[in-house]
Amino acid sequence: MGRKATFVRFCRLALLLLAINASAQEYKIRAKVDLVEVPVTVKGSGDKLIAGLTKNDFVVFEDGRRQTIANFTSDPVPLSAAVIIESGLTPGSLSKIQQTLSALAGAFSEFDEVAVYRYGKFVTRLLDFSKEPDQILTAINTVRELPGTTPQEHIFPGPFSIPGPVINGAAVVPPGQVGVIVTSPPKTSYVLNDAIFAAASDLGKRERNRRRIVLVISDGGSSGSEHSFDDVEQSLLEKSVQVYAVGVDQPFPYKKLSILSDYARTTGGDVFFENSLKGIEESYASITEEARNQYAIGYLSNNEVVGAGPVFREISVEVVGRNMKVLHRKGYYQYP
Repeated sequence: MGRKATFVRFCRLALLLLAINASAQEYKIRAKVDLVEVPVTVKGSGDKLIAGLTKNDFVVFEDGRRQTIANFTSDPVPLSAAVIIESGLTPGSLSKIQQTLSALAGAFSEFDEVAVYRYGKFVTRLLDFSKEPDQILTAINTVRELPGTTPQEHIFPGPFSIPGPVINGAAVVPPGQVGVIVTSPPKTSYVLNDAIFAAASDLGKRERNRRRIVLVISDGGSSGSEHSFDDVEQSLLEKSVQVYAVGVDQPFPYKKLSILSDYARTTGGDVFFENSLKGIEESYASITEEARNQYAIGYLSNNEVVGAGPVFREISVEVVGRNMKVLHRKGYYQYP
């Protein structure tokens, strides 16, 4: 009887170990499956937001392969917002921004958390993430102290200076003027890329149940940044951060070529080019409304990473049978 009882206990223990191992294997496999979440904005004529769409109105493709939508919601969510304001705006544009600061602070709800940054030659964080309206308004109001700057121009001083073509920032010396030194004042750096990168890094640490956005107010000029556009783009996509922008001092032909437009298209955000006080104020409210009320689509990718990875996956979202403007991030990085 003793041997039989020992054998039975051994068999039970073996079965228990097998069950535990199977559960561990099942957990390990499931832990590798990540839900890809894609916030989507849909606009109709006149850039009006389209509400009331359902899961069946959307199709999602990843690298050209149709995906099965697993999760879908249109419920509003609170924001984690990084507000970035350029300190090198012209006096006219800066004055308009300064007059709209109360509207900027008022565009956020009591459920949102806001951090504030300023950039010129360097990036300065004026406020860490806060839900306190008074703290947010105080940080934003520091922009009232900025004097504004005069646009940089090439100046060629001296009696022999001859305005002419410039190559790589240096004046071309005409024949016969060899030995004449023609100089221009040093350019001021406006590190837009670095500012967005810093904000994205901070946003990456916020809770995932919030929509993470950058709201940048700028003329779109960028120089002297340590981070390239590609560096910042990857960081934004990896951290699921969307860029919204209010563009000022932008001539019409250059709006679609602006780096602000590039950031918005890449991340699924939006950009508003405004020059009037009313237009600037309305853009703040439009941005927060748009970001807070997106459709959230989730799917389990049917693509697999072969090798070490990561692999960039391109995403395409369409509204079935309707000609509408669909804004969403262009893709994500899939890890093994």
